[in-house]
Amino acid sequence: MFQKNPMSRRSFFAQMRKIGFNKSRLQLTRVGTTYEKGSGQSRVTVTVPKNHESTFHILGGKEYDGVTGIFHEHVPEKPVSWGTSVIPEDVLCNNMLEVCYRICTGELGPSAE
Repeated sequence: MFQKNPMSRRSFFAQMRKIGFNKSRLQLTRVGTTYEKGSGQSRVTVTVPKNHESTFHILGGKEYDGVTGIFHEHVPEKPVSWGTSVIPEDVLCNNMLEVCYRICTGELGPSAE
């Protein structure tokens, strides 16, 4: 999955639209962008803070049960006790935007084989 160039915000949101996500009418924060897919109990929302691509938040429906919550890039010098710490290289990604995209496509997470 390693690409020559890491995924940018612009390409991330373009790829999210390709897999069925749309910009949410209700933004969960003023300092982030929220995309959603589905409705009712199957609704999934993904929020990425502006100017801070090393963190994202997924609130999910049934298919995302094992991968909902806050995900942040693991930084050994600054350990935190909240959310799920991820090392993008360990899951063959260049950055956290790629991690988020792969979770949303089902390539990463409990449903991935």
